[in-house]
Amino acid sequence: MSRRLYALHRLLSALTLGQLAIWTASGTFFALVPIERVRGEGVPGAHQGRIPPEAKVVPPAEVLRRLPGVHTLELRATPAGLFYLVRGQTTLRLDAHTGAPAPVERAEAEQTARRDQAGGPAVHSAVRVERDPPLEYRGRPLPAWRVQLADSLHTAVWVDATTGEVTARRNDLWRAYDFLWSLHIMDYRGRERFNHPLLVGMGVLAALTVASGAMLWGLRLSRWVRRRLASG
Repeated sequence: MSRRLYALHRLLSALTLGQLAIWTASGTFFALVPIERVRGEGVPGAHQGRIPPEAKVVPPAEVLRRLPGVHTLELRATPAGLFYLVRGQTTLRLDAHTGAPAPVERAEAEQTARRDQAGGPAVHSAVRVERDPPLEYRGRPLPAWRVQLADSLHTAVWVDATTGEVTARRNDLWRAYDFLWSLHIMDYRGRERFNHPLLVGMGVLAALTVASGAMLWGLRLSRWVRRRLASG
């Protein structure tokens, strides 16, 4: 019985050793690295402006008359100017002074990204992404500007090309975290699912490894107790 149990334990250990090591290493990284550094927090209030009392804007009623089916209408003050953010069947940003559509152009996206990060790092590149975003921007709204900054962490600030909002911040720490997360949950492509058969199966194998090891220790302990009783 014990020989078969030893053989089973060795086999299970060989099957699970690599993933157990990955779980340990990735879990240690998650515990040691502050999540704020991973997220790349932006400068508080960097994208907020002030609505001057004398501002001459298109009346909200006029905007609603032009655009039927509006769910929400919000007047926003940003460093780039005053805008109406309209949400309904579609999302639209309008120049609050004229009522004309005001999509986010490259220059505004670059300034938004620089303002978002402490010290205002220089822009390395800016690319408008219409579809098929990279993994670092999965599940986020498109189109968007990916503004790569020239800082030590290679921070990429994603700016919604419709609303002008910062929708994601990605740096080297985040990329390392995301890669380790994919190994941790064993979802190497989507990096989102943690209840798929591969992970469940490995979890069962790991549990069996622990159980077989505990049984072996139990057998050793019982033998030791019997020897002590026999010699006493």
